Amino acid sequence: MCNLPNWAAVWLLNSFPRTDTFALFMNNFNIGLAASPWIVLAIVLAAAGVAVYTYRSTLPPVAPARRWTLIALRTIGVGLLLLALFQPVISMLTVTAEEPELLIAIDNSESMGLPGLDSVRIGEARSIAGTVATASELASRTSLISISDSIRSLPPDSLPRVGATGAESRLAAVFSAAADTLRGKNLRAILLLTDGRYNAGPNPIQEAQSLGVPVFAVGLGDSVEPRDISVQQVFTNEIAYVDAELPVEVRVRSAGLQSGGTLNVTLRDDAGVIGTQQLQATAGASDYTTTFTYRPRTPGTAKLTATVDGADAAIGTELTPRNNSRSAFVKVKSNKRKYLLIAGGPNPDVAFLKRLLAEEKNIEVRSYIQKERGEFLEGKLDAAAFRDAEALVLVDFPTRETAPAELATIRTAIATGELPLMVVMGSRVEVNGLKTLESFLPVTLGIGRPTELQVLPSVTDAGKNSAILRGTNLETWSTLPPIFTTETAVQPKPEAEVLATTRIGNTQLGEPLVVTRRLGRSRSIFVSGYGLYRWQLLGDGQREVRGEQGANVLGDFINGSLRWLATHEEQKQVRIVASKPLYNLGEPVRLLGQVYDDSYAPISDAQVEVNVSGGGRSLPITLAGTGSGRYEATLSNLPAGDYFFTGRAVVGGKELGSDEGRFTIGEVGLEMLQTSMNAELLRTLAERTGGRFYTVRQAAQLVKDILSHKGFAPRSIQHRADHQLWNNLYLLLAALSAFAVEWLLRKRSGMM
Repeated sequence: MCNLPNWAAVWLLNSFPRTDTFALFMNNFNIGLAASPWIVLAIVLAAAGVAVYTYRSTLPPVAPARRWTLIALRTIGVGLLLLALFQPVISMLTVTAEEPELLIAIDNSESMGLPGLDSVRIGEARSIAGTVATASELASRTSLISISDSIRSLPPDSLPRVGATGAESRLAAVFSAAADTLRGKNLRAILLLTDGRYNAGPNPIQEAQSLGVPVFAVGLGDSVEPRDISVQQVFTNEIAYVDAELPVEVRVRSAGLQSGGTLNVTLRDDAGVIGTQQLQATAGASDYTTTFTYRPRTPGTAKLTATVDGADAAIGTELTPRNNSRSAFVKVKSNKRKYLLIAGGPNPDVAFLKRLLAEEKNIEVRSYIQKERGEFLEGKLDAAAFRDAEALVLVDFPTRETAPAELATIRTAIATGELPLMVVMGSRVEVNGLKTLESFLPVTLGIGRPTELQVLPSVTDAGKNSAILRGTNLETWSTLPPIFTTETAVQPKPEAEVLATTRIGNTQLGEPLVVTRRLGRSRSIFVSGYGLYRWQLLGDGQREVRGEQGANVLGDFINGSLRWLATHEEQKQVRIVASKPLYNLGEPVRLLGQVYDDSYAPISDAQVEVNVSGGGRSLPITLAGTGSGRYEATLSNLPAGDYFFTGRAVVGGKELGSDEGRFTIGEVGLEMLQTSMNAELLRTLAERTGGRFYTVRQAAQLVKDILSHKGFAPRSIQHRADHQLWNNLYLLLAALSAFAVEWLLRKRSGMM
């Protein structure tokens, strides 16, 4: 390799125009050859020697100047041709320094419209962003984005139009956008202007750490919770039944109260007030839970709305009244819940289960108890027995006496995916027979081992958060008496969820005791233990003898399990739904449709018409097909209120089906549930990325801190350009030109 002198490189590079964000840092030229430069030099010198020898004497004689010109031309022509044989390549390496850039991200969610330390939070954010982006040393090196439920690029002159309208806060999306920016720019710092309350997407701390760019976070708002009362959650079942009591749990939060006060919590449905309860609020921040009993009167979709307000002057003026209400929707069915129970024979578990279910007047249980020779006390088990059942419960079934035909009947009924299944093991269960139903179970079964053990239940973290166990007294589970299980291996399937495991004393066995699975439309529960009656007879019974109130764990567990099993959407050929039940004012409403034929194959050429009524008007719309039997339409600028919709799908003039639903506009969103600044998150975010956290009143220092940060520095970019001379046309033309001039001089000198 041989290098050009540095002054030549500098002269060449300086002849190219520069941009503002790049500065010359270093350059170098290299010439590469396929052989040693000394060999190439020797050959070129040999060519020169041949030229000298050729023109040592000429006829006719010529002047020395012309003779040396002819020698030079011959040497150049032959040398260039010989040089091409060694494939010369000129490489130019230019290293430039790219100036560091800053990304400014403004939280544009609804909570930014709340008061900050000195003014409205979004106004404080606009002021800081405008100063940095237009009137600081970083002005020429900044880009702006707004974040809420989506990310938008902002030109500096659009800052006054950023108005805190987003329905969600996806702070982690900032760092996804920054990762894309890193590919094309020297992004060296992020300025995040937010109250730190994210309620959608992954944890922003983890996303920021993986990016590796320092975050300078300015917290907007007060980290001390302001005076405010709010409804945090309305929790109840997804499905209710006409005239059946339904518990509705309302969670309320108060903050910033100087002294106690009284809160009025009211629950309403579409018909009016269901009830009002009073809560005694305490000073500071506290959460309260109260429970209402709701008895729906008509089938359909009911809207339950909980509101809270201060009942006395001690509550004072709160931060915002927009979070003082919250709603939930309940699908009300008209029929009783019907369950089918099949048992391998009379036993205490069967007796207790039937008695517990009989106490619920809205539950109807049809039972088949097997007797000797596989027959049932109630008569033959046929397909009609499964027709109206919402769930199937197998207790200590099948046994050795169970006929294969009965198992085939059960398997056919479950195979449609419409009938949920609950299995409670027993001492007489024939494992090989139960394996014929294994594809519908949440577990796989090993070889049957009848050795019996006494075990205690241990609720898992998944169980504590499950809809099945959440309605029971979780603390009581640790005091329940032992039940029985066998050594038969039980392995949860990958998509299953283990709600409880087994233990002996304080020794955790970790074997699954209660396992659930939700796969598509099908749901199933498997209980590997038996003798469940002991939980009520020996557990609750002993507490009642001592004068304590029984927790009724068994009853709550069975009822919770059956409610969970029955909570499934029926498969319909036409489904039309709103993308969510509650929308913020100004948020677009998406109506989604699905259309299938009789075999549930998607239909993509249907005419799906929907009529939306509410707000004093009626809107007929047609959903546009998006492929694979899916349809969609968007409604914008609807006023606040409750809306109902009905729709139908038509193909070839034939109506395939219809559907209906409802949604509400103007409901408070997630943004109003937590109104204080999350200073801890922003401080952690800044520290872990090497940045710094500021309050609004400290923000004047941030430009200086960013410029002095060791990571806010130029990065070197290498540009390498290779030019192959050996196949370059100009090299060949130069050689031919040398030979042509030589020929012309020889002819003019009479040497031809």
